[in-house]
Amino acid sequence: MSPSLSIASRRAPALSLMLALGLVLSACGPEDAACAVGAEQYRTELFFGLDRENAEPVSEAEFQDFVDTAVTPRFKDGLTLFDANGQYLMDNGDLVHENSKVIVLLHDGGAARSADINTIREEYKQRFSQESVLRIDSTSCVAFD
Repeated sequence: MSPSLSIASRRAPALSLMLALGLVLSACGPEDAACAVGAEQYRTELFFGLDRENAEPVSEAEFQDFVDTAVTPRFKDGLTLFDANGQYLMDNGDLVHENSKVIVLLHDGGAARSADINTIREEYKQRFSQESVLRIDSTSCVAFD
């Protein structure tokens, strides 16, 4: 047996143990770790494209009206809203740029909150003839100091 095979075969059990430990630790979500700075909350980011097919893009006034009437009543404790610039590559090679808005919501992660978020997404799609609204959920350690 060559020396390199001998060393590799001796390391195999240690590597297997390290891999197994890594898998176990990666299965532990943020909810399993202590929140060092405050309290753990769910964070949802919603991405709203502003372009419309065969129509002018959603205006600032239209979007603000949507936030005021569809989002804020469901998330009275507040939200964060910012402008974004999205882009994607079409199958034909064309690069498409689209102005977007992102809303960040902090909440308890319950079924009622999730339903509210899905209602917001559906209302935006219907109101502004959109195909989709991207939703990203995660947990965050939050402190209001």
